[in-house]
Amino acid sequence: MIKCLKMRTMSLKTSNTMVLLAGKGCWMIYIDNIYKGLLVFPFIAALFTLPYAVYQYNRHGSVSKYRTLIIYSFILYMLIAYFMVILPLPDRASTAGNTWQEHLNLIPFRQIWLYWHDKSFEVAAFKAYLVSMSLWQLLFNILLTVPFGIYMRYYFKMSLRRTVIYSFLLSLFYETSQITALFGIYPGPYRLADVEDLICNTMGGAGGYYIASVFAGVLPSRDEIDEKCKASSLRVSGMRRLWAGLFDYVCIAAVYVFLLGVIRVLDPEFTGYSIYGEVYSWSFFCVISLLQVLFTKGSTLGHAACRMTLMSEHGGTASAWQLIKRYLCLWLFTDLPLIIAGQLMSVRFAFIIDLIILGLTAVSRLYFIIYFVNVVLRKGRLMPHDKLSRTLYMVSGSIR
Repeated sequence: MIKCLKMRTMSLKTSNTMVLLAGKGCWMIYIDNIYKGLLVFPFIAALFTLPYAVYQYNRHGSVSKYRTLIIYSFILYMLIAYFMVILPLPDRASTAGNTWQEHLNLIPFRQIWLYWHDKSFEVAAFKAYLVSMSLWQLLFNILLTVPFGIYMRYYFKMSLRRTVIYSFLLSLFYETSQITALFGIYPGPYRLADVEDLICNTMGGAGGYYIASVFAGVLPSRDEIDEKCKASSLRVSGMRRLWAGLFDYVCIAAVYVFLLGVIRVLDPEFTGYSIYGEVYSWSFFCVISLLQVLFTKGSTLGHAACRMTLMSEHGGTASAWQLIKRYLCLWLFTDLPLIIAGQLMSVRFAFIIDLIILGLTAVSRLYFIIYFVNVVLRKGRLMPHDKLSRTLYMVSGSIR
């Protein structure tokens, strides 16, 4: 699994000096792979955060900080483990003549097997093997999946049998990546696919399963995390509102961009809106959100995904007029200042006009800032559009 370039082709009678140098080179490769994994992880985490937050609110009613730490550490581990398998990447030209037959070993523990049957067995050569990278690679391949086994038992609550099966399948995925040259990205394979790795990785996963019992008395169990989430799921927090709104915005923005694309296809001379682009996009968001809550009597797609709904402040179903008033107020506080500023931009002869435009733009931006601070720091206190419409968010459905 973890190969240090062509270390497997090294003679077992290599001097201790050469072995030491090779070992230092391998350690540098491992450290470099970890460094690259840490660099890529923030981008993976950014793409994963929105669907993760929505799923957590939908299933558990809240986002546990401890669960988040576990999940994100698992993603980081899987990323670095895969980088250990495929990196460093070679030049495409250097793999053109490679064949899968040359990069496939179906004899487990081949080097040990050769020593055992070698009539010219030498003690010095065997000692050299014990400190060589070939033996260290066996140990690394076992250690590679130990964390996987720990996660499988501790968080995912898998049995030993399932942990072994999933560890084997993970290793099989790694070996398939190697023998297929990253699934056809390269002309030929550049890493050795070894049955020995399948055995070591599966052993590592099983070992991690037993090691996980050490953490049972120190860390909270999965059931304890779920119970704590359930206790905090009975109220709509500010962060819950924020994630639901962001989910709605992403979905509606995708529709908006798609419609603009269709218009450009139908009218090639259409170039979009230079001044009112932001105004129209936010107006589109308010209109689509209003249509959703009117049709569902209180919920947008984001609200439903996060198990929340708009209701009257008295606890009953919000009326159509209350919902219209809510989104109309939201539009007036955010879009109307920009519309007025856009109309005034054509007036260039008065300094006071520039100040008015700047002030109107600041009002629109300030409302968004206040909203963000309100839901994050003040734990979701009511905003002016909430109070004027006499609506508020309530938890909908049951938490599993």
